[in-house]
Amino acid sequence: MEPIPRPKRYYFIFIVGSCFLTLFMLWGMVVNSFAIFFKPIAEDMGWSRAAVSTALFTRSIGTALSAPIAGRLIDRIGAKPVMAAGTIIIGIGLLGASRVTTLWQYYSIFAVIGVGLMCATVIPCSLIIANWFIGRRGAAMSAAFVGTSVGGMVMSPVANWIILNYSWRAAFALNGILILILVAPVILLVIRDHPSDIGLEPYRNAGHGGDTAGADWGVGVREAFSLRAFWLIAAIMFIIGFATNGVHTHAVAYLTDLGHSPTSSAYAWSLVMVIMVAGKLAFGPIADRWGAPKAAAADFALYALSILALSFARPYGIAIAFACLYGFACGGPLTLNPLLTGGSLGMRNFGAIYGILTIMASVGGAISPVIAGAYFDSHGTYLPVFFVFMILMLLGAVCAIRIRPASQQPGGTRQI
Repeated sequence: MEPIPRPKRYYFIFIVGSCFLTLFMLWGMVVNSFAIFFKPIAEDMGWSRAAVSTALFTRSIGTALSAPIAGRLIDRIGAKPVMAAGTIIIGIGLLGASRVTTLWQYYSIFAVIGVGLMCATVIPCSLIIANWFIGRRGAAMSAAFVGTSVGGMVMSPVANWIILNYSWRAAFALNGILILILVAPVILLVIRDHPSDIGLEPYRNAGHGGDTAGADWGVGVREAFSLRAFWLIAAIMFIIGFATNGVHTHAVAYLTDLGHSPTSSAYAWSLVMVIMVAGKLAFGPIADRWGAPKAAAADFALYALSILALSFARPYGIAIAFACLYGFACGGPLTLNPLLTGGSLGMRNFGAIYGILTIMASVGGAISPVIAGAYFDSHGTYLPVFFVFMILMLLGAVCAIRIRPASQQPGGTRQI
């Protein structure tokens, strides 16, 4: 690799940093901090937990419907304009959420926010990092996606303080303003889809592993549907969406139901975000060393153990153990799912294929909070739902270890 001029050498860092900030503000504040808003909204508005959870259903419907479209647009016109549009949608959506008075307004706004999330976060950031890094792709993906955890870690206690001292409406409004004035300019000024846009080659390292194939090959969208790897990844993404969205939505409420104070429950959830940083930083390099399928299988096993701890978290020490185990496990999927997809199906049509796969995560994430909330409303407990989550996580580990690259599957090809 020829020496890179010093001013341009740092653009690799700028790209990772820009994706980090985008994910910090959009995913960290909007998705990972929602558990802090859940119970205050229900109590203030007089809505049931199932009703409040349904907002996540509509948000997931928005992501499911928009994900394949966003992926195709990103492949065709580039990530930057799609990301900028999605960021503006989210910012305006949060400002709207701060003013809702009825359930239909609440649900509609969250559906729109779901569209923005698919346009601005996981799909474009995954593609950009994959385009810029061939060597150490897992490590770069980890460094960018740790922004989701740091965002949740920082904003959960901040949101809790604003809610306790002002209102959940004020917290939503502040988040929306920050997104509009900070994230959109960074995307427009810094983000570049490919290193060739500024005369660079992708970062390469002789030690990179087999999961980090370049952008010059990949299966077609139609061909992907005939491959076992595609359906195994789809199953994994459904399970992750189903189980984690259920836990994310109801964990803080469950801890308060067990007798922990709102503040101590919020701190436990903030610890999830702190430990998630370590998980994200760890799973990318682990995937570079072990391969993404083995790393994902280990992650699923850790998920199952963490949910078991949550089920018996009446002692605060066990609640903290849950936060540590679950936080570390949550560091895996946002990093590993793109690596599984790119390593098994290639990068040529990554946006479209990953957008379709994201539907599975969105569908799983849409139904589980509502199911868990409805079960609690009728039975007064979450425990059977948590046990289902554990079983699904173990099934996900089995799916992960069975994934093979397209070229190793019957009929699998590489389009160049």
